[in-house]
Amino acid sequence: MSQLSEQVLKGLKDAYAAYYDVEDVNDGTALKALCAYHTRDSQYVLVKKAELWAAENHEYLYLWDAGELDRAAVEEIFQRTLADGEPRVRPHSQHMYTYLTAVVLYDSAQPDALDQLKKLKKRREFKLSLHGWMEFRIAAVDLSTGEVTVNRAGRALKKDLERLTGRIIPANH
Repeated sequence: MSQLSEQVLKGLKDAYAAYYDVEDVNDGTALKALCAYHTRDSQYVLVKKAELWAAENHEYLYLWDAGELDRAAVEEIFQRTLADGEPRVRPHSQHMYTYLTAVVLYDSAQPDALDQLKKLKKRREFKLSLHGWMEFRIAAVDLSTGEVTVNRAGRALKKDLERLTGRIIPANH
């Protein structure tokens, strides 16, 4: 792990720690941290027992330091994120959505790996979306340029990641 990737990883963990429960992962793989976010909104009349509606939102964000990003690494990140994240999804009548998000830091990437990353998708709807949905999102940050590549579901991540990593990655890098 390069000094720059350590610096960016620490900066992202610090930024996410304001809203997420951040847990370091030290299993000898490219996975470096798991960040979990949970929120519940509801509306009630006079007393909390007279609840009109409630909605729960969850996100499990996996921080990866891939170094060299190739097709095999992209596939491993996709499969491992789903294998760990899908059992965490608990659909019920108040569940709105759960995002399984992979944020990948890399020093260099093969062009076909980035093309593959852009095409990744996994979405499940529970009981015709009455019990919410689960969606996989991925964003890859090029540590040499600060450029962020995302899949279709991850578009909402792009601007935030560019802002967060832009503060850490030197402009002349």
